[in-house]
Amino acid sequence: MRARTGEVTAKVRRLPAPGRKFSAWGSVVRKMPPAKKIAMIREGVDVALLIGAGQYYGISQTSLSRLIGVSDATVARKIKAGGRLSPQESERLARIAAVEAEAEDVFDSQDLARSWMLEPNLALGEPPLSLLDTDAGAEEVRKVLASIAYGGAA
Repeated sequence: MRARTGEVTAKVRRLPAPGRKFSAWGSVVRKMPPAKKIAMIREGVDVALLIGAGQYYGISQTSLSRLIGVSDATVARKIKAGGRLSPQESERLARIAAVEAEAEDVFDSQDLARSWMLEPNLALGEPPLSLLDTDAGAEEVRKVLASIAYGGAA
């Protein structure tokens, strides 16, 4: 999952529409009122957002599927049918998008935030993105982001 900042910047400019849609969705999810967010998750989000997340981060569908806890076969079926993710899968994808939006706020740069999410992190022991499959991992990533935002080392 390693990417260099210059490579990431070049990739952003060439992002297909689904990647741009995922990027914008993160800010929306982060600011969404809790009741609306819960309703969205219960309904399930469009599988196109999952495709967009893979394009946004430049990672394989297999890696992203594993991160949200769904098999490649299930994702392929949902893509083919133009379906929706389950509530559990939607919640994990929304968590990834919201943490990405937080990182963008902290770094004041989409490119730097994406690069930080993909690079191994000393404080976390692995890339922040790889920890977002659990609430506990997301909490640790948010602690490191808060530390960075308030002048701590991370």
